[in-house]
Amino acid sequence: MGNITLKNVSKSFGATSIIPGLDLVIENGEFVVFVGPSGCGKSTLLR
Repeated sequence: MGNITLKNVSKSFGATSIIPGLDLVIENGEFVVFVGPSGCGKSTLLR
């Protein structure tokens, strides 16, 4: 298996910034869960 690295990932809809400049590193063997209330951007991050 390998690593997953996200650098400066952002998402916006028009002028509205939804996810501003996210950096994330998931190392080999790590288990990651995105937790938050409905509408906070979990699914948007994965897209």
